[in-house]
Amino acid sequence: MNHQVEPPEKKKRKRKTKNSSPPPSPPSSYPSFSSLPDEIAVNCLARIPRSYYPTLSIVSKSFRSFLSSSELYAARSQLGSTEKCVYVCLLDYSDQPLLQWFRLWINPNRSLPNSMIKKKKKKKAIGQLLVPIPSSNLTDLSTVKPVAVGSELYVIGGPLNRAASSAVWVLDCRSHTWREAPSMSVARKNALNCVYDRKIYVFGGAEEEDDSWGEVFDTKTQTWERLPDPGNEVRKCRVWKIREMEGKIYYNLASTNYNMYAYDTKQCKWECECDEDLIAKVSKLPSSEYVRSSSFRHLGCSVYDVEDGRWKVVNGLESLEDKFKRNGGSSGHIAKVVRCGWKLFFIWEGVTRRNSYNRKKIWCAEIELQKCYGGELWGNVECIDHVLTVPTKCQILHCHSVSV
Repeated sequence: MNHQVEPPEKKKRKRKTKNSSPPPSPPSSYPSFSSLPDEIAVNCLARIPRSYYPTLSIVSKSFRSFLSSSELYAARSQLGSTEKCVYVCLLDYSDQPLLQWFRLWINPNRSLPNSMIKKKKKKKAIGQLLVPIPSSNLTDLSTVKPVAVGSELYVIGGPLNRAASSAVWVLDCRSHTWREAPSMSVARKNALNCVYDRKIYVFGGAEEEDDSWGEVFDTKTQTWERLPDPGNEVRKCRVWKIREMEGKIYYNLASTNYNMYAYDTKQCKWECECDEDLIAKVSKLPSSEYVRSSSFRHLGCSVYDVEDGRWKVVNGLESLEDKFKRNGGSSGHIAKVVRCGWKLFFIWEGVTRRNSYNRKKIWCAEIELQKCYGGELWGNVECIDHVLTVPTKCQILHCHSVSV
């Protein structure tokens, strides 16, 4: 039987012919971010942490436009991706008194080792920096403590050059721009304020007895409205504490009696509270920051636990004590503490003994709060950074956390 066997050369040729189809050609162009509809592009950017925005803003003009748009921050709010950001105000007395605002920038690409452990010498990546806000060198800006409403900081009244003022300035922390809001009906100095339902209640600080003692600013309509007169006892006494609870604004008066006055925001009237249990409960209520320092000569702080309804000492800050003291923290210079959710930021200024250039450093320690079994609060020091160098005649005036 004759079997015709095909030569191997031909087999090889056949295999080649089977695999000889050309590879698929690459697409002529890939889809770009700019080709996306604006609504989808904004939705994507709204999910990115804000600390990346400075880098994204230099990519293109369209990115810069998206990042400064009101639609972006509306999307962040709708998606629940808003963040607590820290803003710091410095007062420089080197020449003429000058206020300047900064935001605390946190490097998103930083590593979080235990910064208290010494490692091999290696160039340290920048963890935190105080970045100046453009156009914030306002010589006519009051030194009064601002109040935060949403993503804005309101600077209300005086002292302005040691005098009372009715001016209101607003810092929009989304666009980092200042604007002048409608003025109060009365010039005030060191007035007390409280925020409830996005309305700012301002009390006291007027120079004349006949002036309106209180007024309220609606941040939605941007309008002022005078409040009813509280009476002579409230007018003449110094109010040393103000708190809000269940729609009522309570006042502790520095007077001989221990009564507490309250303004009912729903009924628009004043009340005198004599209930000792209520007075004790209101007295324990926190300010808007929900955090207070104990003594910055010996580092420590307390945080208000909303669930338990009481103040608690933060344990575990001993590792920060040495760094704090070695960098001027125990020399009587100003230090502030700000709470952002379950994070604490200690910001302090310190002058070392060897200071031949009349400069000092501002430091920031970032601390993560943890609630342990039994309800105790502990702080884990994540990092400590030198965030700014300033003249010795410059001091920390205010620190705030703002939702952006």
